[in-house]
Amino acid sequence: MEKLFKISIGLLLLVASLATHAALRVVTSTQDVAAIAAAVGGARVQVESLTPGTRDPHFAAAKPSMIHKVSRADLLLVIGADMEIGWLPPLLQAARNARVQPGSPGYLDLSTAVSLLGKVDGPVSRAMGDVHAKGNPHYWLDPRNGLRMAQAIATRMGELDPAHEGDYQQRLKAFGQTMEAKLPAWRAALEPLRDKPVIAYHKSFVYLADAFGFRIVDEVEPKPGIAPSAASLSALITRIRNDGIGLLIMEPYYERRSAIYLHEQTGIRVAVLPQSVGAQPDINSYFDLFDAIVKALNNPGGP
Repeated sequence: MEKLFKISIGLLLLVASLATHAALRVVTSTQDVAAIAAAVGGARVQVESLTPGTRDPHFAAAKPSMIHKVSRADLLLVIGADMEIGWLPPLLQAARNARVQPGSPGYLDLSTAVSLLGKVDGPVSRAMGDVHAKGNPHYWLDPRNGLRMAQAIATRMGELDPAHEGDYQQRLKAFGQTMEAKLPAWRAALEPLRDKPVIAYHKSFVYLADAFGFRIVDEVEPKPGIAPSAASLSALITRIRNDGIGLLIMEPYYERRSAIYLHEQTGIRVAVLPQSVGAQPDINSYFDLFDAIVKALNNPGGP
């Protein structure tokens, strides 16, 4: 009887210990958000991203593995501003997890934590290209917004797991201190770009430009999401030559033919920028991402 009593007590203590240390299951729509959530949550959370940093986050398919992740999540963190509009709603429907449906405490649209650029007034049609009426969703490419995202994530984690609210706030403080140390160095490294005109492939880098003071004056895509034509490239060549534009920036997943052609015709340098955590094997944190972006901007060459 005494032996049975000790075993019962041991099992109860084990269950209590597991309950105390149970991690908050966090699922994110992108690897950038996952990196910030992991930094803020630490050992208190288990974080999984639905999309890898090597892919364009606009496009994904609701795979069974993704549905399984969402079905078990306690907290779903999304970029929002219609970034995931093409694939997240059917995934949420298939997962049938009431905890993470829009409007529930376990669903957090991080676009509500930042000031979005590029909002469209009036009606939007497909003739305008891939336009996001709510605003440009690539806001994580401004490191100041990364801190705002971290603040929103820490607050929501604390609401869902109040016993460890202090832990989340402490890790948020550490995240902010690292940002405070890194941001001046990034700005100093990119000072030669300040006020300089730059061509981008897609409307992805407006927040990066805003953060570091250079000007995106045109895009390779004649309209967002529309492939360049011979006529649009010809017009761009004329502008590059007339305005003395020396740099083109683009993500690694876009086609390179247009950039190669523009480089051959005008000599414009091309910087292929990692757009997300995980875009390169050595980019494992949000701070790694900006270290790599600054390095790429300081060492542009051919496509």
